[in-house]
Amino acid sequence: MNVDRNLEKEVLTRLLHAHPQGLGMEVLDNYRGEKEVASVLAFLQDRGLIKDGHVTTDDAGEYSLNLPIKLTASGVDEARKLDGAGPQ
Repeated sequence: MNVDRNLEKEVLTRLLHAHPQGLGMEVLDNYRGEKEVASVLAFLQDRGLIKDGHVTTDDAGEYSLNLPIKLTASGVDEARKLDGAGPQ
């Protein structure tokens, strides 16, 4: 899966600074579009970086989200690394 690293960083940072109960549909708000954000969430899920909510894909390749989405402990660590890294 080819993931936009800038979008991945943005999603992880938003989740890091989110309410402790996680993010709902607002996690999809991005100029790149909901489908792009959902694909990043699926990538993060595959890497074990998000919990509680989950992302599924149907046969047509459409994403479905079970919300809210929260970071795992590993996700928090990764988000903190990216949040402190600055522009690349």
